[in-house]
Amino acid sequence: TRKHMKPKLTMKHYAMIAAALVAGVLLFTECASMRIPYRRLPAKAKAFIETYFPAERCVYAERDRDDGRREYEVKLSDGTEIDFHATGDWKKVECEYSFVPAGIVPQTITEDLARRFPGGRITEAERETGGYKITTEGGAKAVYSSNGTFIRVEYD
Repeated sequence: TRKHMKPKLTMKHYAMIAAALVAGVLLFTECASMRIPYRRLPAKAKAFIETYFPAERCVYAERDRDDGRREYEVKLSDGTEIDFHATGDWKKVECEYSFVPAGIVPQTITEDLARRFPGGRITEAERETGGYKITTEGGAKAVYSSNGTFIRVEYD
């Protein structure tokens, strides 16, 4: 009659199952985002950093998978964070303690921003599908089409 008895799950079994689940989640999460050395960034991303932020050093670089697409995130010694597509093209530049260097945002947009927000410097630039979202030091977010045409202003 012993052959037909169900095994009892003890607290020890539940703890082992829970530990295995946690380990699986941590392993999956680690695979989604991984620190990499600066030299492993795409050549285009390194050239961008060296052109626009020559005095800064890379504090960390990560390779992420966002919706199945490879992306890179870099943090520089001045606090600037830059997101890159797998190709090395910049996606987002966020300057927490400084301003986005000239030349990153197209000139037509910077000229329009100077008219709309006199003296307002760019703290964040984001290239999205179809255009740009530019944040000024006053907190205004100006949205432009990919050809530089002004669309609207958003406030947080």
